Amino acid sequence: MKKMLLVFLATIGFIHLSGFFGAQATTRYQLDATHSTVGFTVKYKLFSTVRGKFNDVRAIAEIDEATGSLSAVRAEIKVASVDTDNPKRDGHLKSDDFFNAQRFPNITFESTSVKLEGNGEYSVNGILTIRDVSKPITLEGKMLGKIPGRVAFEASGQINRQDFNVTWNKVLQAVGGLMVSDEVDLNIEVALYVPKG
Repeated sequence: MKKMLLVFLATIGFIHLSGFFGAQATTRYQLDATHSTVGFTVKYKLFSTVRGKFNDVRAIAEIDEATGSLSAVRAEIKVASVDTDNPKRDGHLKSDDFFNAQRFPNITFESTSVKLEGNGEYSVNGILTIRDVSKPITLEGKMLGKIPGRVAFEASGQINRQDFNVTWNKVLQAVGGLMVSDEVDLNIEVALYVPKG
């Protein structure tokens, strides 16, 4: 009788664990850099908008195959790949006034939780690290589409660059105010795929 009870409990436990892991099964996707943009915008001289992006980005995401839902993501950005379509400005951004690409070559983001909002929308909480300063941020976004082996997302958020020791600025004497705003908007559109092999 005791042996039968142990077999019964073991069977129930197996069924329960199988169901649990099946529901949580995810597939690792890799960033398709040629069809992705990790960009930012910032106000310049109060009214102009500077738009930029990073051309060297690597990311891995975990996707629930049953629903197409994002469950985790980690990204690494090469600071030296910053591109605002202005070589002189890009050089300034790579300097110690801003990112200091030589000393802090990477920007990283690692999710801590993903909350599904419905209709393909989600919010991702994670840790962003710039100049070796790590701060929690939240990205809001949605899934744009999914086909076998490929998926696309968009996301946006805002950070204060002062929080990451990106502090350079100048006062505009003629009109008052600062040359570069502290608030930086993040604009992300990514395509991901399942690597072969």
